[in-house]
Amino acid sequence: MLKNYFITAFRSLKRFKLFTFLNLFGLSTGMACSILIMLWVQDEKSYDKFTPNASEIYRLTSNVSGSVAAVTPPPVVDALKQQIPAVKNITRVVLLSATVNVADKKFDEKSILYADANFLQFFGYQLVQGSGDVLSQPNNVVITAATASKYFGTDNAVGKILKVENGYNSDYVVSGVLKNLPHNSHLQFDMLLPISYYNISNGGDWGNFSAYSYVQLDKHFDATQSSLASIEKQIDIIHQKNDNTNTQSRFSLQTLSDIHLTSGLQLDVEGQGNIQNVKIFSVAAIFILIIACVNFMNLSTALGSTRAKEVSLRKTIGARRIDLIAQLMGESLLMALLALVIGVLLAWFLLPLFNELASKNISIDLLNIKLLSQLLAIAVIVGLISGSYPAIFMSSFNPVKALKGIKAPKGELSYLRSGLVIFQFAVSVVLIISTLVVNNQLDFIRKRDIGFNKQNLLYVQVPQVGYQKANYDALKQALYLNNDITDYTILDHLPTYLTTGTTDVIWSGKDPDMQTVFPHIGADAGFLKTFGMKLIAGRMFNANSIADDSTYLVNQTALKIMGMKPASAIGQKISTNGHQGTIIGVVQDFNFKPVQQAIEPLIIRRNNRAGFVVIRTSGNNYQQVIDRLKDVFHSLYPNYPYNYGFVDQDIANLYVAEQRTGMLFNIFSIMSIIISCLGLFGLATFAIQKRVKEIGVRRVLGASAQGIVTMLSADFVKLVGSSLLVAFPVAWWMMHQWLENYAYRVTISWWVFAIAGICALFIALVTVSYQSIKAAYANPVKSLRND
Repeated sequence: MLKNYFITAFRSLKRFKLFTFLNLFGLSTGMACSILIMLWVQDEKSYDKFTPNASEIYRLTSNVSGSVAAVTPPPVVDALKQQIPAVKNITRVVLLSATVNVADKKFDEKSILYADANFLQFFGYQLVQGSGDVLSQPNNVVITAATASKYFGTDNAVGKILKVENGYNSDYVVSGVLKNLPHNSHLQFDMLLPISYYNISNGGDWGNFSAYSYVQLDKHFDATQSSLASIEKQIDIIHQKNDNTNTQSRFSLQTLSDIHLTSGLQLDVEGQGNIQNVKIFSVAAIFILIIACVNFMNLSTALGSTRAKEVSLRKTIGARRIDLIAQLMGESLLMALLALVIGVLLAWFLLPLFNELASKNISIDLLNIKLLSQLLAIAVIVGLISGSYPAIFMSSFNPVKALKGIKAPKGELSYLRSGLVIFQFAVSVVLIISTLVVNNQLDFIRKRDIGFNKQNLLYVQVPQVGYQKANYDALKQALYLNNDITDYTILDHLPTYLTTGTTDVIWSGKDPDMQTVFPHIGADAGFLKTFGMKLIAGRMFNANSIADDSTYLVNQTALKIMGMKPASAIGQKISTNGHQGTIIGVVQDFNFKPVQQAIEPLIIRRNNRAGFVVIRTSGNNYQQVIDRLKDVFHSLYPNYPYNYGFVDQDIANLYVAEQRTGMLFNIFSIMSIIISCLGLFGLATFAIQKRVKEIGVRRVLGASAQGIVTMLSADFVKLVGSSLLVAFPVAWWMMHQWLENYAYRVTISWWVFAIAGICALFIALVTVSYQSIKAAYANPVKSLRND
């Protein structure tokens, strides 16, 4: 019996080629989009779950006066293991960038970690070379397999010597080579150094928030919300007892598997995801599948009038309704399985492009039983949902009326069909509005005045070695003599990469309980002019004044926190990290963090010897400037790599994730609209088939073709209008929630809804126009002859 159902189903699909093609196209496209989104969501949610005992591991985070950060003082976790019985194990890492010298070759490495000796065992990382406690000795270094290949080629790296210029310029012996890290680890690094070197100068400072600290709780510990809160309170007490700076800090435990998606913390590691994006795309995948199912339903019911006599004839010769439903459901399941095969092939074909757009390395492994079962489950569910409505609809035909050619009266199923189209277009309109808002926000990010001129700013990283004053003087002279360079400045950190801050800022009248974190930057007298920043009160540093070494500039946000006005702030005394000085200028606020974060208070101190030279060029002869600087750099630092970058590109890189999200959203929105149009096409076909004789009578009585087209289109315009009433409030709420992630954002304007509505109406009219015009210009004699 089952075999007969599928044979009949296959013949039916072959008989109605156009509808079969449209159904397959809609379902397979919807499945391909949903498969890609599903793989992306699964990848985003898989971070750190490969770690042994991941459910027992937490990262310690800190909250200082409302500033929630991913870092803590290094000595905190040592005390936890000693004083809190539930803590089974601890480990710490500290980020480092340094130049690595390997056989007189210099490598600029930005992904180095100081790590505790138990770090590898704690996270379950595997060695491919070396064994034992590879971080137990102060001069040990562990590198990844990719780094070993870069440094030593195919040679065995263990035992090789390299020098890390981390302030100690020490020789390290490679004691182990790690298997390359999984891409879905929130910690990405190329090299591990023993944390004992870092502890020499920083490790015992309870006010130094610099370490990423991890704790493993005992497996028998009942990790409820209240029990975790109890441990967090104990950590607060331990810190207060040991911190001489009286920093009012609160600590929290963050589940390891939550770090990638639910972090959003200051001073966090790069590459974190966004749980909101995961939720949005998960909903989008479900909606696209539902749209595809609704599209199938409408196309199948459009075909129902054509198949009415076939179904009724089967009833007449003895087929029960349950048999007809089973047959029609079989057709639907066969269609869904065929669509799954095409959808998987389409997803596989598009996967390289998708990976490039999403910056992923996702693959489709059909030998994976879990993935295969998920795909089959999707096909079966889609087949059952898509086939249920058409099966019930067509199996309910009255055989006598159908064989006589009498059409069924309009009823509940007709209203349901219209409701499904309204739902389809409502979802499409929501996606159109969402796409417009997302693109508008991204455009706002690109064009927003960030407080300085980011164009034509080139920077070069300068090593902290040798006779620095002589090197800086020579570098300045070369910059001065280059006609393509208009201004330059020397900084200790780039404004776009400020990862340090201090709570040790004191001013007159400060509340003793206030513990605001102040990022700070060291700059010379050319800082404001080079960046094109505005000084709203006071003056800039004087290059020829030694006294200015004890002066500060602050931004407007810092003044608000200090309770000062720009004019009255000039001459006020403040102290940072124990160094007292005078405020000599107030700088207009500028963004040095992504626009998701509000502008933070900033302190600028005088510093003539630092790690970066930022150059403003005329905008011409970029390559000549870069090449000339390279020659000067290598004459001063012959053994160091020449690294340069552009400030505007660095700022653009802050929003790469948002750009990717916007691009993917655009693509999936377009696909959902195309699928929705197929559904509308199906409904138009169905509706016009039912009104063929009515149209013929109207034509005979003198109705114009234009009038017929207008009459037929009006019904669909009403459906689209109804979908707008549903879509507008839903879209406004969704986008309002999404925009809450940004400290600086656009407002959702009325024109967004107007454009979405016009687009929806235009798409609907174009979709139904073919069938409407075809029916209007058909020969009325042919339609009336069948009565």
